[in-house]
Amino acid sequence: MFWKRQFPILITAFVAFVMIAAFFIPKPNIAVARDNLQQWFLIVVTFTMVLGLLNLLLVSYQKARRGRKEDRFYQWVTIAGLLGTIIAGFLGGGIDGPAFDFIFEHIYKPLSATIFSLLAFYVASASFRAFRAKSVMATILLITAFIVMLGRVPLGEWVSGWLVGTKFEFLYLPTITDWIMEVMNMAGQRAVLMGAALGLIATGIKIILGIERSYLGGE
Repeated sequence: MFWKRQFPILITAFVAFVMIAAFFIPKPNIAVARDNLQQWFLIVVTFTMVLGLLNLLLVSYQKARRGRKEDRFYQWVTIAGLLGTIIAGFLGGGIDGPAFDFIFEHIYKPLSATIFSLLAFYVASASFRAFRAKSVMATILLITAFIVMLGRVPLGEWVSGWLVGTKFEFLYLPTITDWIMEVMNMAGQRAVLMGAALGLIATGIKIILGIERSYLGGE
């Protein structure tokens, strides 16, 4: 039980204390220990990436053989894409070689653009459901979103362009949009980041003290 529970907790606490000490105490020995731990971390991450690739290959192969008939084609495409990219990386001159560059420029980029273009419709439908004026706060959100979206497209410049050069220039939609994004939106983002940072610190303390043990598996 010690090697399964207490020992990993001790390792985690030791690594955490070394990293914290290296940040606050500028000593060469502590810095060397920190650098060594970071190198070990990169080695572990490399093994997890290889394990993830093997798991993806195995799961896709199993689904291609025994999965639903309508999904088998996509599983074979996944396997072919994975193996083809690996072969292009190893035998085609690495990530700077022509084979890998062809896959990235002519396959990966068009697929990414297609996925993001499809996501735009999902975002639009989700926004339509979320921006219903059912309350005062929802109404404010709806009005703000409408102004921001209108100020980001040429239509907003065309509608309010006549205000430029007048005393009502502050009502120019792109100017209002920039103010909302740089002032109101930034203030909200900073508040969220501060709350997330406090939550991260609290979680780190719980992990160091052995209170949080979810990373050991189980409940």
